[in-house]
Amino acid sequence: MTLDRFFNHVAFVVLMIATFLGFQSVWGLLFIYWTVPNFRHGQAFLLYPVTRSRDPFQFWLIQIAWIVFGLFMIAADFFPTYAP
Repeated sequence: MTLDRFFNHVAFVVLMIATFLGFQSVWGLLFIYWTVPNFRHGQAFLLYPVTRSRDPFQFWLIQIAWIVFGLFMIAADFFPTYAP
């Protein structure tokens, strides 16, 4: 098994355990992590690939949404009184 497959397996198990235990911050970190390669490659994914060069407005909306969702999910674990 290659190292990237191993990390995918571990990440999947961690995400499932976090979901079962109600920890949203792990998903929030994943949302923010997903934006890093998007910035680097200029391509985001919603239902289909969205490129920064072809549709910059939608690309940036997706990036901002992933970052905001990620921050909200992280904040929900640290400030539960403000979470819905």
